[in-house]
Amino acid sequence: MGKARCKYVDHCEPTPAKRRKKNDSNAVPAFTLRRTRTGRLGQRREALEEEAAASSLGESTTGIQEIQADVDGGTWEDIENGGGVDAAVRSVGDSKEKRYKSKSSAKGTIHVKLNKWLPYRQKYLDEILRHNGRLCAGTSNLCRECSVEDGSIKCKDCYCRGLLCPTCVVKSHRYMPFHRLEVWNGDFFEKTSLRALGLRVQLGHDAFDMCSCGEASLPFVQLLRAGLFPATIDRPRTAFTFDMLDTFHELTLQGKTNAYDFYKSTLRRTDNGKPATVYRYNEFAFVVRLWRHLTMLKRGGRGHDPRGVDATSQGELAVECPACPQPGRNLPPDWRDAPPNRKWLYKLFLAVDANFKLKQKDRSFKDIELAPGWVYFVEEDTYQRIIATIVDEIETNTCRSEHNAIVMANIRNILGYQTNGTGAVLCGRHSLVRRNGVADLSKGEKYASMDYIVLSTLVKTAVSELLISYDIGCQWSKKLASRIKDFPQQMQLDIDNVNVRTVVPKFHLPAHGVSCQTKFSLNFIPYVGRTYGEGVESEWAHINGTATSTREMAPAVRHETLNDHWSSWNWQKWLHFGSYFNRKLREALKWRVAHEEYFVSLTKSVPNETVTKWEAMIVAWNLDQTKPDPYEEPTVEMTLNDVRLEFANEDAADAREALQTQHAIMERSFISMGIDLEERQRAFRLRTKSQNPRTSASAASHQGTRNTLHRQILQWRTAQDIYMPGVAVQRMQIPISSKEPVEDRPSGAPTVDIATDGTIISAENLVLNLPSSVPALANKSLQLMEGKLRVAQADDALETIRRLRRIITGVHAFKNLQVNGTGNKPNTRMHTLFQRYQTKIKLAVDRYRCARAALLALDKDVTKKLDPKEEWGQRFQELKDADVRGPGRNDDQHKKLGEGRTVPSWIWAQARSCPDRSLGEFGESVRVEWAKAKARVLRWEEEIILLSEEMRRVLVFLTWKADDWLSHRGKRDDLSDDTRSGVDAYAAKQAAIMKRLAFGFAREWIPLLRKLNPVPNWVKTYHLNVSEGNEIDDKSSSEDDNSLDFSDDADDDSGGDDELEYGDLL
Repeated sequence: MGKARCKYVDHCEPTPAKRRKKNDSNAVPAFTLRRTRTGRLGQRREALEEEAAASSLGESTTGIQEIQADVDGGTWEDIENGGGVDAAVRSVGDSKEKRYKSKSSAKGTIHVKLNKWLPYRQKYLDEILRHNGRLCAGTSNLCRECSVEDGSIKCKDCYCRGLLCPTCVVKSHRYMPFHRLEVWNGDFFEKTSLRALGLRVQLGHDAFDMCSCGEASLPFVQLLRAGLFPATIDRPRTAFTFDMLDTFHELTLQGKTNAYDFYKSTLRRTDNGKPATVYRYNEFAFVVRLWRHLTMLKRGGRGHDPRGVDATSQGELAVECPACPQPGRNLPPDWRDAPPNRKWLYKLFLAVDANFKLKQKDRSFKDIELAPGWVYFVEEDTYQRIIATIVDEIETNTCRSEHNAIVMANIRNILGYQTNGTGAVLCGRHSLVRRNGVADLSKGEKYASMDYIVLSTLVKTAVSELLISYDIGCQWSKKLASRIKDFPQQMQLDIDNVNVRTVVPKFHLPAHGVSCQTKFSLNFIPYVGRTYGEGVESEWAHINGTATSTREMAPAVRHETLNDHWSSWNWQKWLHFGSYFNRKLREALKWRVAHEEYFVSLTKSVPNETVTKWEAMIVAWNLDQTKPDPYEEPTVEMTLNDVRLEFANEDAADAREALQTQHAIMERSFISMGIDLEERQRAFRLRTKSQNPRTSASAASHQGTRNTLHRQILQWRTAQDIYMPGVAVQRMQIPISSKEPVEDRPSGAPTVDIATDGTIISAENLVLNLPSSVPALANKSLQLMEGKLRVAQADDALETIRRLRRIITGVHAFKNLQVNGTGNKPNTRMHTLFQRYQTKIKLAVDRYRCARAALLALDKDVTKKLDPKEEWGQRFQELKDADVRGPGRNDDQHKKLGEGRTVPSWIWAQARSCPDRSLGEFGESVRVEWAKAKARVLRWEEEIILLSEEMRRVLVFLTWKADDWLSHRGKRDDLSDDTRSGVDAYAAKQAAIMKRLAFGFAREWIPLLRKLNPVPNWVKTYHLNVSEGNEIDDKSSSEDDNSLDFSDDADDDSGGDDELEYGDLL
């Protein structure tokens, strides 16, 4: 194939290199890329250089490299096949240029190069956008190969970007099956594939020449139109393919690969058999910076504004959260006048935090920021000027927690670093970085810096309710209103008209003092849903991968790099909103049902008048948090000496009971004594198992207690023979497991039961044969007496378990605050204390299980008298080991689940069945558990409603965004037809992406949303079209359907048994 000709071929011809005047400095350098015998590309600039190169081709590949400069081993076939990264760096420069520049000289010229480039920034942007249009390949609509058929397909990987017809694509791409194709759909180029066209394709070109006339006479413009990004503007000698820049861009955003490693990998892939003789890293880093910047301008729509790039406003290039409330974009026009029960839906959630890994070294770089304040970082000069006017104050910590942020707020500059960290504001619900919500911290986490970024991101943001999540929110919020007055008027937040609430993220809250646990908790504050507040931590984990490279950068390029990564982070959030909201709504529906079931059962066990008092207490606290806190756990004021005294008194009571002897036993006393003896047997067995006697004295005492127990059982049996005469025979049926070998009988033991096989039975293992164990041998009167006592025993056991669990929870908190870290002796004492309480809980659990088993064994007629309403199934449930927990999340398993995902044990939802119960009888802990259970149900119900509203906002925002992109078409009347075609096509392409996202999200969400009862009105509007597989109805974004309506409608066709009702408690 001959040399390619430009569109001005009828008017001019490329100037041959040999005929150019050597001393004509104004002449445009004409050059060609040619193929050498080794397959490498070379450049002809001057006749003498060409001849010198030709003379060295026969023997020395080094000579070829000197002439080729940046080619780095790329062959002509590599260029034709897309080149990958092997041929991505193409040299069009002087072979005599120095291969390696000193770092100092390169650093010193960055600002000079940027100043030279900035006047051409708009032109660069226009040329990049031009590639999106149909006319970028020329004014003719015919195929560039056959000139017969219409050309509509372009290859993104071929060097020549002309349009082809399907037949010619098939013919020219036979041996290049991996190339990417796009087809013109009338508005923009959309993706197609070689497979769809049916054949493998091949493209071949020989060379190109610089054109010296016409609109594209500038060398850098010609290179840009060829898909090459020049490293300089004047007399470019090095260029990088768009594909290489785009490949690196996506790689660094995903894998945090730095430019140096990518560049070195490119060199190694080119030729890993010898040291590189070409060094173009500085040029590559410079071009990558420009590419980042231009890509951000392009995606921000700045190439479509007739005012130009310089008219970009603060934060305009940021990728904003479509699910957050944005008046004029995704909120109804009357959102400010919404009633109180709906106004909370338009609340703005923010998360604030600082990251001290994103440091920056002080290397005295002189640099220019290409997008000052246009994205996420605030405008640096204004920020530093305002912060300098605010007087530093020592920030004291009045919270009982020694939080690290308070400590970091008072540190001085770290030696060698000009930035100690970075503060950021994200949306609190979805974790997208906010526009103008990031700033560098030079003196730690100062309140002034954090105040600035919060106020900066709220500039030009209309909001009536604001919730700010901050890990030191309890301290930061105290003087916020007064500190706001230190900032310029345009930044000040109207505290009088904006309801501002500060909370502490859920993961950080347990580290705070007791006073913060409820007042700043997202679990108990109304109208926040299941907001977590910790999403900023996941963003830090994402961005920390850049910390090692960005700390070495100049301030401006560091800001641009981090801005780029945050735009990628936000965009990826956009793309995954479909599955994210779907998963969140399913989870909310599941947990709302689970917590509502528990709350209803708990409420049924509480008297109505008590519930009314507790509800009034919650309402009062929500309005004024100086009122009694309904969620605050009662304080356990107990010292170790108090516990020892309690244990001593209990031991004395046990000794007194062992000396008592009953002589005259009535019928009711007979059953009661039998249950008491059963309890003593149980306690003695547990004590024997946990406290094995180690000395003769302890063994004698242990045996004495056993003998006393045995005498009491024998005496009780005399009465049993009278009231249950048939039980004497039953006593002989002894379980083998309760027998003791005769040789193990201690000397001096009293007369004991002897089994038929000659073994004796220990007192604690004697079978008492109460009426419930042998109902056939006991009359119904005795069974009824035992049943009443068993009901009381089960209630007592549950109350004992709850009381001991509250005590052990308080002791555990005391240990964490006072004992941990004080040495082995105090910890050993606390461990002993825990063990004694655990033993008591175990005894109470066994008591409950025994009582429940006895109740289940009673005659059915007796059971009906005792349980006429059949409440035992719910009231006396099976008590598993996993049920013995609470109050709160005090075990490791349930701490990991979180407050909202932990369903409390059923033991806290049960109470005694007494007609005259009062508030005092239930105690403070029952009230706390009831209030927390109610809060959990409310938060999940709020989450369902809030998620539905956020889904609506996403769809409406995307529809607005699509219309906004379409409105950009035709605004630039200062462009040529081919460039205008690219600019308009890019707008159409972006609008199509927004519509496609909206349609995909609606298709994923609406089937689940229709299970809600009632179905929001806006869901019905979308559903009709989604079910038919058509485009989403634009009416869904109209003013009539922009608001969330939870009212019942006549056309609600969402019925079915699987509908889920919500909002009852709201």
